[in-house]
Amino acid sequence: MKKYILLLAAALILPANAKALNITDPFFMPAQGQIISDTSLGFTNNAFKLDKSWGLYESLSAGFRDNLMIGLSFGWADIKHEDSGLQDIAIYGKYRFMNEISHGRFLDLDVYFSPKMFDSPFNGDEGAAKGSTDFAMHGTIGSTSLLDNFTLGSRFGFKYMSSTDAMSAGSVWDLTGLAKYYWDDYNSFGFSLGLKGYFGFEEDFFGFAFGIDYSREIIQDRFALTPYYNIEKHTKDVTTSAVWGLNARYLF
Repeated sequence: MKKYILLLAAALILPANAKALNITDPFFMPAQGQIISDTSLGFTNNAFKLDKSWGLYESLSAGFRDNLMIGLSFGWADIKHEDSGLQDIAIYGKYRFMNEISHGRFLDLDVYFSPKMFDSPFNGDEGAAKGSTDFAMHGTIGSTSLLDNFTLGSRFGFKYMSSTDAMSAGSVWDLTGLAKYYWDDYNSFGFSLGLKGYFGFEEDFFGFAFGIDYSREIIQDRFALTPYYNIEKHTKDVTTSAVWGLNARYLF
């Protein structure tokens, strides 16, 4: 009898280990006591508020419980024909309601808050900050079991931006599908396809977004590099925007 109990325990443990997520997976979360560092060098030709610019960004995400993550992000940007300066600090968190190992799927709630802190061209100052106080909330559901070698998911939520001297308040709503394909244990490709609605600001308009990235684990389960490219086409003659760069992720 004891032998059968041990075999059953092994059968339950092995699938759990097999489902351990790659550190670049959309549903990866640090366990309690772990910290993720994301360091990015990013460029854009016409980002909303950042216009044509480049910047350096850092995010630190800590696992407070196995289903709770809290993080802090900050950065610096140089806007062409404007100025350069610090980006406003953001505080964010993720709470996991369902885990795939026990429920068959992931279900996460993400929240984000970034107060107006540094000088912004949107308030008639030098600098490169956004000039507004922002709040965001998104829900994400997904699974790694629907297709072999794939993580699939979808996200829905909004981001609210308060008014500045140059722009009225508004919100951005988005519905995005996510996919990540694993070529092998070290190489993977990510894809996203989304619909965004911009409401308020100067006028309402919509955006159609597509993103692609490639991740290479340099040190398995510890360090990875991810070059990425995202493009967004808009209605009402709002200029198409693209964002690209390189992110380095390290798990402490």
